[in-house]
Amino acid sequence: MNKNYKIDLHIHTNVNPHAFSTLEENIRAASRKGMKVIAITNHGPALPDSPHWWHLANIAILPEVIEGVRVLKGVEANILDENAKLDINQNVYERMEIILAGFHTVDEYEDTRDILKNTNAILNLIKSQKADIIVHLGNPIFPVDYEKIVKAAKENSVALEINNTSLGTLTRVGSRKNCKKMLELAKKEGCYIVLGSDSHYSDHIGEFTNAIKLIEEVGYPEELILNSSVENLENFLKLRKGLRPKEINS
Repeated sequence: MNKNYKIDLHIHTNVNPHAFSTLEENIRAASRKGMKVIAITNHGPALPDSPHWWHLANIAILPEVIEGVRVLKGVEANILDENAKLDINQNVYERMEIILAGFHTVDEYEDTRDILKNTNAILNLIKSQKADIIVHLGNPIFPVDYEKIVKAAKENSVALEINNTSLGTLTRVGSRKNCKKMLELAKKEGCYIVLGSDSHYSDHIGEFTNAIKLIEEVGYPEELILNSSVENLENFLKLRKGLRPKEINS
């Protein structure tokens, strides 16, 4: 198994002030580490310390390659309701090369312990095809039915993230058991997965130690891990581009 993944699709900059590195610091760190592809995926505006949508949309001005690193323009959108509404507008949506989405504790989404509501929200999002990757689904404060979600992800060619930060001791504590269950189901179905550092500090880019241990336990097929090669990722992004609806509110 490739233990030296050089693709990281979940990175934040300090335009979300709970992160600590600038865009340039992140790119320099990625270049120094020999990363091939990174995605800048700042939080959508439902979180109180997120930038104006103008900033999120204007990421499109960045060159494709900076300091030898392919820089994907992305966002980590927030799920706002059971009907798969996201907190990004059409301007942001059209400019994104990759769209991550997941649950965060925001004013618009309450009753987080409601497994039926949470599951329906994810299922509706997957079926809508508006998001390419569903992130940190192991979070125990947002319980879901993994069997239903994994089947829907497979049927709709949506990837599921194994969030390295969630497998540590500070954030979304208690996720590991849920992530392992999800991985085992995903392996049976043949789902795409992605390892995400969820970096909020430049030196954490490409840090997948906890996630790698988990996929090794499960014996996850390398060809279904989007970080495993640029070719795998490019094929996935091409597929997803053809599946996304033209309008975020369609």
